[in-house]
Amino acid sequence: MKVLVVDDSKVIRMLVEECISSLGHEVIHAENGEQALIYVKESTVDLVLMDVEMPGMNGFQTTSAIRAINEDDWFPVIFLTTRQDDESFTSGILAGGDAYLEKPINPLRLQLTITAMERIYNMRQKLKKAEEGMLKANKELEYLALYDQLTGLANRRNFDETLDSQFKLAKRNKVPLSVIICDIDFFKIYNDTYGHQKGDDCLAVVAKVIGGVSERPTDKACRYGGEEFTLVLPDTNLQGGLLIAEKLRQAVFGANIKHEGSKVAPCVTLSVGLSTYTGQVQEADELLKAADDALYRAKENGRNRVESA
Repeated sequence: MKVLVVDDSKVIRMLVEECISSLGHEVIHAENGEQALIYVKESTVDLVLMDVEMPGMNGFQTTSAIRAINEDDWFPVIFLTTRQDDESFTSGILAGGDAYLEKPINPLRLQLTITAMERIYNMRQKLKKAEEGMLKANKELEYLALYDQLTGLANRRNFDETLDSQFKLAKRNKVPLSVIICDIDFFKIYNDTYGHQKGDDCLAVVAKVIGGVSERPTDKACRYGGEEFTLVLPDTNLQGGLLIAEKLRQAVFGANIKHEGSKVAPCVTLSVGLSTYTGQVQEADELLKAADDALYRAKENGRNRVESA
């Protein structure tokens, strides 16, 4: 443990340090309340032994200030004092103290008290470790809930939430919003030809390409489902959306993923649909449907192409 000893008497500080060090704990000294506050603000501490009667800030005032600094954390504060009256005891507990040790210091009682505090310290460390584990697990669960495990792109739920929030923002701020939906051409034939493992590898490569096309942090690439992918492009007009859609189509084509069963090219290609909000629809679903209709036209018109709503 790291033990902060706050006392204006050097003799008492040395006595306390000798008792604590023999138990294997680290001791830090503070001559007054002001020094103690500076240390607590800048460093971690596991236990404080606090003199009550000190020049300047007394022990009660210092403890109150320490508790105000660490409202979300707790470590024991034990008062070292000659005062044993009920009023002093009440003031100390209400100030944030946890226990009292009488002066002059009884080395045996001090060591036994430190041993008791060490049990509390060990329990705090276990709780802290458990909390860190829970935070890590929650982050992992959050990731699993929002991202596709195969491709690493945002998943359908993430896309739905993003599109809804960005559509409301675009509508409120009267700015454009573009949505791209694309489909790997003849992907069923690809799976039938090369097998599902190769199909998964293909999806992962295409996803990486799609994720690399969107350069702004506000753009979001998603796996919509199966072999379909989407891009949400905030504050992007039709011209800008077309540029990104064509860049996307060319990037996947340029990846040169072999596809012998394709009827449009010897490699994997995309059909791409684009729609842009400029105030003409009232709901995000309408914008998505327009992009999906454009994707359908891209397939009807020969695939490996971009169509816009």
